[in-house]
Amino acid sequence: MGRMSPDADQKTIAERVIDDVGGALTVGLAYIGVRLGLFAALAASGRTTSVDLARRIDLHERYVREWLRAMVASRYLEHDPERDLYFMTPDQVAALVDDGARTFAAGAFQFALPSLLLTPRLMEVFETGGGIPFGELPAEIPAAIARMHRPWFDHMLVKEWLAGAPGLVEELGRGISVLDVGCGAGRSTVAMAKAFPQSTFLGIDPHGPSIVEARALAGEARLANLEFSAQSIESSAGASESLAAASGRGPPAPFDLIVAIDCVHDMPAPVSGLRAMGAALSARGSVFWSEPSGSREPLENRNPQGKLRSSLSPFHCLTVSLAAGGAGLGTIIGEAGARELAAQAGFAIFEKLPIDSPAQQFFWLRDFRGR
Repeated sequence: MGRMSPDADQKTIAERVIDDVGGALTVGLAYIGVRLGLFAALAASGRTTSVDLARRIDLHERYVREWLRAMVASRYLEHDPERDLYFMTPDQVAALVDDGARTFAAGAFQFALPSLLLTPRLMEVFETGGGIPFGELPAEIPAAIARMHRPWFDHMLVKEWLAGAPGLVEELGRGISVLDVGCGAGRSTVAMAKAFPQSTFLGIDPHGPSIVEARALAGEARLANLEFSAQSIESSAGASESLAAASGRGPPAPFDLIVAIDCVHDMPAPVSGLRAMGAALSARGSVFWSEPSGSREPLENRNPQGKLRSSLSPFHCLTVSLAAGGAGLGTIIGEAGARELAAQAGFAIFEKLPIDSPAQQFFWLRDFRGR
């Protein structure tokens, strides 16, 4: 019997280093697989040789063969040793090729590698302070974020997440006015607008190119109950009417529901952002807010999600906020941090919702008294 792999908690530091370096190099090769179409070509080919796969997408066979071997070692692909054929299981295709699948994950490779390439610049801001503005990140990063989050919005937002707030789905079905803060490329807004045709939606995000993509997505879906505007919620503080006026066709303020998925911790001024949300609410309106899973206590983040989010933070959430002279909360604020922000912003009711998600935790804010 072969030696069993030790449990993660029992591994030596050296063994963890080997795991992490192997994982980092796997990310680089998987990125190549996504960008050069290797995963997609293999999924379309079925069982095939390295020669046939290389010929199919006009790549050098020797590199393709070594890539295939590495992806088999990483358990991303399978190999038939008797016939020397490579293939993918349905689960591997769903995770690595099918953008519309619930388990699609390959967008993470397109986020991780461009982020790692920022390391020399990040070293500079470690020494000088400040950060890397969102607008100066590689263009691939916003697109990768949209791909990474697509399973959330296509499969989970409506049926699982919003359904976790008592009575909210029923209100949306009857028809209410909704603001989607930090909507990015608009997939969250479009998912809600499709599911609740009686409600009206306005998606906002300060990243102009993402709003262009959002409008194109809405056009493809032929939806008339939503609009998008390139602006931040913080810039609308004290002037909620501008949120609707900016779009021309968006739902009017005040809003009955404000949705903020995985974005408040990124804001330069998160308290002001939450306060602006409160000011834009109707008298009985609420904020449905999510933050990454994790805790402000570092020892509680010794798990895959905690490790991912903690390591991601300096490369993205922290540096983008500090570049704008912001609060620099980082990726993980935990329930305790969210409660503090909500109280400072003026919300009297803060409720953590019992929604089962490994990646996000959900809060429901009501009774805004910060006007």
